Amino acid sequence: MKLSTVLLVVLILATSLHAQTVSTQYGPVTGHLNGAIYEFLGIPFAAPPVGTLRWRPTAAPADWTVPLLADSFPPKCPQKDLVQGEELGEIVGDEDCLYLNVWSPDTTASLPVMVFIHGGGNQGGSSSETAAGAYIYPGNHLAERGQVILVTIQYRLGPLGYLVHPGLELENAPGTAGNYGVMDQLFALQWVQENIHHFGGDPGNVTIFGESAGGVNVGNLLTTAAAAGLFHKAIIESARPGIEAYASSREKGIDYVHEFTTSGTDAEQIAFLRTVLADSLVSRLESPLQGGIVQQQWRPTVDGQLFTAMPETIFQSGDFNQVPLIVGSNADEISLSAPPVVTPGALTAFILSTIPAAHQSEAFALYPPGSTNEEARAAMIALLTDAQFTNTTRQTAQCVSLNQSEPVWRYFFTHRHNPALGALHELGSYHGMELFYVFNSWEDSPFAFGPLFTAADAYVQDAMLTYWTHFAYTGDPNDGLLPAWPVYAAETDCYLEINIPADGSLCGIRTDACNFWDAVSGYTPCESALTTGAPAEAPAFTLYPNPARDRLLIRAEEPLQHLDLTILNTTGQVVLTQRDPLEIDISGLASGLYLLRIKLADGRVRVEKFVKTD
Repeated sequence: MKLSTVLLVVLILATSLHAQTVSTQYGPVTGHLNGAIYEFLGIPFAAPPVGTLRWRPTAAPADWTVPLLADSFPPKCPQKDLVQGEELGEIVGDEDCLYLNVWSPDTTASLPVMVFIHGGGNQGGSSSETAAGAYIYPGNHLAERGQVILVTIQYRLGPLGYLVHPGLELENAPGTAGNYGVMDQLFALQWVQENIHHFGGDPGNVTIFGESAGGVNVGNLLTTAAAAGLFHKAIIESARPGIEAYASSREKGIDYVHEFTTSGTDAEQIAFLRTVLADSLVSRLESPLQGGIVQQQWRPTVDGQLFTAMPETIFQSGDFNQVPLIVGSNADEISLSAPPVVTPGALTAFILSTIPAAHQSEAFALYPPGSTNEEARAAMIALLTDAQFTNTTRQTAQCVSLNQSEPVWRYFFTHRHNPALGALHELGSYHGMELFYVFNSWEDSPFAFGPLFTAADAYVQDAMLTYWTHFAYTGDPNDGLLPAWPVYAAETDCYLEINIPADGSLCGIRTDACNFWDAVSGYTPCESALTTGAPAEAPAFTLYPNPARDRLLIRAEEPLQHLDLTILNTTGQVVLTQRDPLEIDISGLASGLYLLRIKLADGRVRVEKFVKTD
């Protein structure tokens, strides 16, 4: 046998040893081993929304029988490739973009599932975004170190995902249009329910999380009955739920279509637009963060089907998908997208032109223009960050916590990059920065090479991954080892500051500024729809003996029944579950420290530590 033939056989055998083929409802897919994690990249979860399927509800893909090689990220959905604050950008992407990616540490297990929804103003972004020389949210580190199944999805963007027009209304029995990108998200979550067990995931334990517009989408999914049962926990990063009034979306859609054609009937105009290249349809997009102002040009709409009212109205009613929730923001969200130069005069003019006269003196007190361009720009960043993120995050945390029995946690990310990085350090805690630490991907960046990756970076990424994945396991981010993160209460606004070290003893994030923006916007704080008011604290439990050898007994300060009991090890892995009684057989556990999660029938949760001895 020739040497070349031998080498080819060896290569094929080596490749097959690192491959894993998994069945899905549509056909088999083959992933590959990346370190200790199986990666399945570019799995189709829907039919390509092209041709006559453009601006149609998401449809199932055609079945296949030959294993699909899932070894590369899918193309982005059509968009302008913009950096935060940029006005110009290259047209990229392909309409055939409805794919998802899965990372699994063990395809035979039943691990918690985390589904990430990317940001980008609902007009950009993808499951394969890069920044600072690295993928922002690759799944290998999070899946391996957190022992979870990670799924990242893509969905239609911009006018292709959210166009509302009379010609489209004629095609739908309810007589409405739009929300195609939302339909894609729901279709992907349904795919997870029907297929993730083949990858080692538990479809009964799904956490959705997203940042920026991805966080907006997570918040919106809380408010639609169509998502009920598709997820069980949620994390909103640097966002608030946001839906547009239908009349506004319709007017915007008519104007948009008229940029391409004004002739023919409504139906004929849509038929014509289905022949226009996707690149042309997205060429007019502008940056969603231009000048530091959040501008979502294309948004979900109140169509009476998926969304029946604005998010706050739904939250206020108490009739939404009530799940444990983490919500938070960063200290310097707008530092990347604010104008590079802001003079004291420019900030003064901005305040005078945008803030009502009755509130201008307070605005100048909170955000003084100073005497230098540096001082003025810092004040502008603080102003735009507070108005668009800090305050709106408080509003979401307050409104949801007051109107559901499930707990809410709030965070505030204040970590900065290494001072040796100069300009990157000076940006502070910028928009999207926390993603590098949630996904542990900052260590892959050339800006974190060698000594540039500090002990502070390592601490913050370990902490965020632990909080996030422990939440995915238990519905509570606290693992008993990291600083305690208090459950949120609207009355106190207590939160976790994510820095080194994390600090859960703080209450009230920029309270004066948030109260100011509430007053400026005429915001009326939510009231509770719960007859019992804010969620009650779970009763205190006593575990004994502690340390325990073979059996663990539970006693509480009030009579209890119908408990869900879960024991986890210190890495967050579930090692034992049972429903009642108050005596647990732990003889099969190895010696060491464990966490007992006790969930009452009314949804209250408490986590206690105990030690198992031999």
